[in-house]
Amino acid sequence: MHCVARKPKAQSVISLGDVQETALIPLAIKANESRRKSPRIYDAKAVEIISALGIDTDKYDKFASHEGVVARTIMIDRTVSKLLEKYPDAIVVNIGCGFDDRFSRVDNGKAHWYHVDHADSIEVRRKVFEPHERQTLIAGDLYENSWTNGIPNDKVTIIIAEGLLMYFTEDKVKALMEHIHAYFPRGFMLAELMSPIATGNEKMHDTVKNTNARFTFGVKDGRKLESYCDGWKLIKETSFFAEIKKYSVAGKIGSLLAGKFMNRLAVYKFGDQT
Repeated sequence: MHCVARKPKAQSVISLGDVQETALIPLAIKANESRRKSPRIYDAKAVEIISALGIDTDKYDKFASHEGVVARTIMIDRTVSKLLEKYPDAIVVNIGCGFDDRFSRVDNGKAHWYHVDHADSIEVRRKVFEPHERQTLIAGDLYENSWTNGIPNDKVTIIIAEGLLMYFTEDKVKALMEHIHAYFPRGFMLAELMSPIATGNEKMHDTVKNTNARFTFGVKDGRKLESYCDGWKLIKETSFFAEIKKYSVAGKIGSLLAGKFMNRLAVYKFGDQT
């Protein structure tokens, strides 16, 4: 049984004030993509939540952001699926989860999922998702170490940091990785990375400019994060344009002209997975 949004109750239990504005961007994009005749991704929860909020999604769904969110969703889904094929009883930890519902798309029926976010975000998430025996919600501050309390660490762990690290400072990214390294003996981290060119330029972003969010962390090369923790190894780093260029001429042109500005998916390995 998958985690199902409460269709008739959503309108009465959630309001726009409950949702952090940055969370509206992927929600709006996933909802609008799901409504297309031939969607590249489908997210029923996003459709239900956006419908319940009754908002105009125009300012949260622009072409560049739309293609970026769709691409990263496809790429992370694909990577998690492959890891779960190899490690079927893994522990999946989605940090800064927002309203992500990757579980409904790639769950293998065995893995246990832990969704971590600020208390207010988790409170709203509880309102719109039914509980599930293999999904646990954790209200915690990622700047503190207590967020891992209660998460098992006896299996391979898959950490997902999607749309998150660019809002941290470098010191906070280091501290987060150090805690992950200390608590989880072995696993992988899937991290969305931003170019340093974009840091401080959030007002140039087609959708984030409509929020109060600030870009504070970016790296030219994902290998830089290897230096933050001994034993971490970058095994793959792929620009979102690798996916975006498959779908449109604009995507192909963008990959040629602005490839170095696009966010990337970096996959790190730590510990011994054998």
